[in-house]
Amino acid sequence: MFRNILTIIKKETLDTLRDKRTIIVMVLVPVLVFPVIFIATSRLQMSVMEREQVRSLKIGYVSEDNDTRLEDFLNTQERVELVYMDDAGELESLIRSDSLQYGLFVPAGFAAALDNMTETSLSIYFSGTRLTGKDRIDRLLAQYENNIVSQRLQEKELTRSFIKPFRTESFNIATDQEMIGKLAGGFLPYLFIIFCFTGAMYPAIDLFTGEKERRTMETLLTAPVSRIEILVGKMVVIALTGLISAMLAILGLFIGLQISAGLPDFIMSVVMGILTFSFVMYLLLMLIPLTIFFAGLLVPLTIYAKTFKEAQSIVTPLTFIVIIPAALGLIPGMEYNAVTALIPIVNITLATKEIIAGTIHLPHYLLTVVSLVGLAAISVVFCANWFGKESNVLR
Repeated sequence: MFRNILTIIKKETLDTLRDKRTIIVMVLVPVLVFPVIFIATSRLQMSVMEREQVRSLKIGYVSEDNDTRLEDFLNTQERVELVYMDDAGELESLIRSDSLQYGLFVPAGFAAALDNMTETSLSIYFSGTRLTGKDRIDRLLAQYENNIVSQRLQEKELTRSFIKPFRTESFNIATDQEMIGKLAGGFLPYLFIIFCFTGAMYPAIDLFTGEKERRTMETLLTAPVSRIEILVGKMVVIALTGLISAMLAILGLFIGLQISAGLPDFIMSVVMGILTFSFVMYLLLMLIPLTIFFAGLLVPLTIYAKTFKEAQSIVTPLTFIVIIPAALGLIPGMEYNAVTALIPIVNITLATKEIIAGTIHLPHYLLTVVSLVGLAAISVVFCANWFGKESNVLR
């Protein structure tokens, strides 16, 4: 029996590797997508930031106050250009058209209020859709405010401790690895789960619906092997392609992180330290039953479909069913416990976050693996019953 299954696996693997679509989805996309994304985004971000840094800051300045101290301060700052205006109503349209970055309205009596140490206000106009928001003008006004406070303290012969009676010292007990794992670790499983499913999807369509469309399924069924051997051989190939696609996606992600620019050194050191033998083993113990489960979902649908296009239209909506639970694991506050460890796909997302953070709870992890193995077994049994009916296979 094992020899027959191995022969079928070899035959189906060769057929799968001849399909260009499968090679593109299984190998090229996972390996190349992350390096391309990281290179493109890092270069775009660097160019935008460089442009913003050297760009002169145009501030629409409307003042109803006769005092010019704020105006004089802003004029002394580098790369700041005041555009004097009479009507504050024009600021909004000019900012929307990118003629101005900010608008500043100084009410009457502003300087007098400062001199009398009474509360006053300024009006800032900006567009929240801009990359820098209102950070640059906030920094300028904070500097001006700091100058006024320093002058007041000097006049009253007071020290800074008068307005800031104590300081706080913060101690973050979480390590860099825990921070990355808890905050960003959920994106990694979200991505490789998707590639795991899409990597298995096209081989499943080709090995079942494709065989029916090419009229080779009948020939295969007349071979001196049992149906269960044929099914197991095909499912092994489907699961392997999904597993390889997921692992290549992880590899592509790490390559993309290495060649991307601008990431802090501590993030790079943590990320590269994660790629260990134990990390890979933890992932494989979850990914192997997951890919078998995905194969168990795909096989009945691809057996049912008559043509490749029909199979695509039936299988493609399953992608959203896979994405939704994977995304649930990204929700802040979603904890990895005995309940969530049993929820398919959600448990993988949460478990991977804990593995990356180095805080994985072994009993919960074992619950996840056992639940995934159980789902894989149920899916295989269902596929065996489905594949055993002539009306389904030769529909």
